[in-house]
Amino acid sequence: MINICVPVLKRYDLLRLLVQSCRASNVRPDNYYIINNGLNHQALMRALGDFDITIKVHSPARNLGVAASWNWFIKHVPEERVIVNDDIILAPDSLERLLASSADLIWAKGCGFSCFVLRDSCAEKLGTFDEMISPGYGYYEDEDYLQRLDGRGTRSRSAEAEEVDAGVMHPKSSTLQASSHEELLDHHRKFKIAQANYAKKWGLEEAFR
Repeated sequence: MINICVPVLKRYDLLRLLVQSCRASNVRPDNYYIINNGLNHQALMRALGDFDITIKVHSPARNLGVAASWNWFIKHVPEERVIVNDDIILAPDSLERLLASSADLIWAKGCGFSCFVLRDSCAEKLGTFDEMISPGYGYYEDEDYLQRLDGRGTRSRSAEAEEVDAGVMHPKSSTLQASSHEELLDHHRKFKIAQANYAKKWGLEEAFR
């Protein structure tokens, strides 16, 4: 079973393009799990309501942020779970290429944690994402996970990771491009908070001075 997992905040228009690319895949996803962090049900239905697909929507009371959204998918969605940003575009054979790997953790080349497969074996070895690094938003939770993948941390056990050239397109920073000046300032403030949390956890304060 192939489950596409997408947290969406603002770019419901790009979410629609993502789903269109999934529907053109050589192997069709069985389910689409959407976390509606933007809390805009009407926009979500405008984007996806006319597709003949199985959509399962989780509508939290507030924006969960990136780490908590990813953890929700790990906890509630069975394998194979392909976790993607809403601005990802898949090639027809992207899913085939990604899922052909036997690794615990698989990234699409050039995308990092914007398009990845995290299997149960990886969560068992490395744990889930640290929601306290960037609570309610999304910075440095991926870098924190990479520290554990590199063998640091008391819980870490060896996990196999692979980067796969899957032909995935990712324009980057699509949410920021749709943000106001005030929202951009808030993003920068949250980035610095997450950076400080990450540095303190791993003893990297000097590196960020």
